[in-house]
Amino acid sequence: MRFPTSPSHQDRYSAGNSFVPVLIIVAALGISAAIFFLFTKKKMQAGKAAEMAEPAIKAAEEPAKASSTAGQKEKMEEKPTANTRPTMPAAPKPAPAPAPTSFGFARPLDLGKQMARSLATGDFATAGQLAAASDPEQAAMAMQLLQKLADMGFKPGSEDQVELLGLVENRTRIAVPLMQPGGLASVRLQLDIERDERMGWKVAKITLPKEARDALSAVKPPAMPASTPKAGAAPIPSAPTVATPHAPAMAAKTLFAVEETPDALSFAGQFVRLLLEHDFSSARKLVDEKKVPVERLVGLCIVFEEGQYRLKPSKPLIVTVANPEVSWVIAQVESESLQQSTEFGLELKRENASSSWKVIGVNLSQILGAFAQSANKLGIPYTPIVQNPKGGESLALYFEYDRAELHPRAQKQLEVVAGVLKADSAKKLRITGHTDARGDDIYNVRLSQSRAESVKQQLVSLGVPQAQVETTGLGKAQPLSPNQKSDGTDNPEGRSHNRRAEIFLDF
Repeated sequence: MRFPTSPSHQDRYSAGNSFVPVLIIVAALGISAAIFFLFTKKKMQAGKAAEMAEPAIKAAEEPAKASSTAGQKEKMEEKPTANTRPTMPAAPKPAPAPAPTSFGFARPLDLGKQMARSLATGDFATAGQLAAASDPEQAAMAMQLLQKLADMGFKPGSEDQVELLGLVENRTRIAVPLMQPGGLASVRLQLDIERDERMGWKVAKITLPKEARDALSAVKPPAMPASTPKAGAAPIPSAPTVATPHAPAMAAKTLFAVEETPDALSFAGQFVRLLLEHDFSSARKLVDEKKVPVERLVGLCIVFEEGQYRLKPSKPLIVTVANPEVSWVIAQVESESLQQSTEFGLELKRENASSSWKVIGVNLSQILGAFAQSANKLGIPYTPIVQNPKGGESLALYFEYDRAELHPRAQKQLEVVAGVLKADSAKKLRITGHTDARGDDIYNVRLSQSRAESVKQQLVSLGVPQAQVETTGLGKAQPLSPNQKSDGTDNPEGRSHNRRAEIFLDF
């Protein structure tokens, strides 16, 4: 007999069956977590223990390892084999070279002053680096050379004595004075420097005076790096070096030279300085008198004396043409009293590269024009050198209207002329007096003679023997400038040029 199942019982049975899979899944997850935890914990504990034990193990192994190594070393020493090579100690690493001193000069004279300071304080390392800034490999040689100069007794001048000499071949030359041993006259250490965009001004060449050539002979040239030949290749012989009688064998590109004979810039500088110092006799020895009238030199001395000119501190001399046998030099001068800057030109020539220069041309147009322009403001013209109507050049002294007394400026001119005459009693000069066109001829001849006699008496009072001076009065016969303008009117400026006395040096 089959009894029907009630709905309530069936529902309860279905609900109970639905919880069974859930319980099974939960139980499985719990068992897995427990197993994972147990195994992971063991592994973590083992790893931690091993980590803690590692220092102790290393400490224990170290003596054994050292003992084993020592044993092996002893065996190798006792029983060396054919293939065994002795262990060579490692070569010590060379100490790094000190970094070179970094220089930076905005002006050429700043470099020269630094060189003077370094030499004066005995800091030859800095002086050597400064000298070899363009080629650091020669710094050691430069230091040797400068040290040797000091050992020989050469002493540098002060910073304010460092001088800018001029420009030559795109380089600026400065000079550091050196007093010779025993307190003799000073010589110059010449530095040719050039502009470097990265480091300012740097030395490109150093020229020693010939008096210091032994210092250059004593220094050692920098060692040339040896080239390593390839395996199996024959060694490459080093190139021979050539030594001169006055200099050791040196590297191909050396910074140093000896001034056996002055170059164009040095010669021109010497000549101009003699004239500025009014040393006419010494300056005259540097001139070819067949091409340069002596009146030009005297006139230049007069201009320098009256105008108190000096070489410009910046760019005093500029070599415009620099050939081995012919050079042109521009001398730039300035006068504080006249408040002007001007220049004059020199033409130099020599037979060959080993002979001495001579001045064969002096262009005074610029300096005479500027000087005359300034002098005209004082009431009378003042051009000490004039072209004589009869040819050649002569010295001119000017007078006021209808007067024969010397102007104070003319007296200074005659001091220079007297010095020239007294240096050689065999020399003579001729003085001619002149007037403008006003007045009759007889009066003008007497006035012109009086002017010539005034010049002679001044020279005699300065120590010139009367027998060395001849005088002549020419009146208005040889005017330098027209007494009248082209329209027939009076020409006061022209007449002022004609009231003069001219001096011809019969040398």
